[in-house]
Amino acid sequence: MSTLKFYSPYRVWRVFRVLLTLYMLIRKRQRFLFLAPLDPEKLLGHITLLGTSFIKLAQVLATRNDFFPKDYLTKLKALHDELPPMERQTMQTVFDRAFKKDPFYRFEKEPIASASIGQVHEAWLDKKTKVAVKIRREGIEDQVKADIRILTFFNSLFRPLFSHYTKHSIEAVISEFSSMILKEVSLNQERANLIKFSETYADMHVDFPTAYEDLSCDDALVMSFEEGFRFDDAEALKMHDINIVPLIETLVNFYTEQMLVRGFFHADPH
Repeated sequence: MSTLKFYSPYRVWRVFRVLLTLYMLIRKRQRFLFLAPLDPEKLLGHITLLGTSFIKLAQVLATRNDFFPKDYLTKLKALHDELPPMERQTMQTVFDRAFKKDPFYRFEKEPIASASIGQVHEAWLDKKTKVAVKIRREGIEDQVKADIRILTFFNSLFRPLFSHYTKHSIEAVISEFSSMILKEVSLNQERANLIKFSETYADMHVDFPTAYEDLSCDDALVMSFEEGFRFDDAEALKMHDINIVPLIETLVNFYTEQMLVRGFFHADPH
């Protein structure tokens, strides 16, 4: 896949408008040269069109109440990274690269979930062993690397506009974000995290998916399919005669252990 499309003038212009809007909001400026900030709805639209990197950057920035007015924060916090699935042929290209020989007894071509980094399919290794297969989006790593270059370039242009404190605060966010997003698009990294998480909290009475290391790679993560429902689904809990009190107790203890004791925690539970 050609990476030139990530540097198209139209896309770079969108990035410029998004970043300029963010910088003007932080500086509380009404105009810069002849441009005004995008309104919250247009900012949301631009970020959504730019895709993975900017959606996730906006989600990070949405935690900074000191940077943005309330109406912008509300829109940024509403961002989610669900996207339509890849076209069937594109998915097949990634699948064929990930699996030189098809290891599945059955593989559902239609994904059950699709987000900005990948999509998840149901599959079976044999008649009884059901697995979840996460397929990485084609070209996502190249896109993210291009986005980091563009972000870094524009940040260097805008840097003189800010005070010493604000400048270093923004650069810290972009630096941390750049490191994080590159790891997030690596399914090898995700597999390593899953294994480490499962080993670290093996004594917490919580079930974790099992990674199939010999079937996984950077383009695909194969793991056991864990059936269940949301713990706040009162109707399902009642139907299965499950007492929610010990569930809540286990959950609170689990997250206390993660954040305050062992320091290795799941930052995006769902």
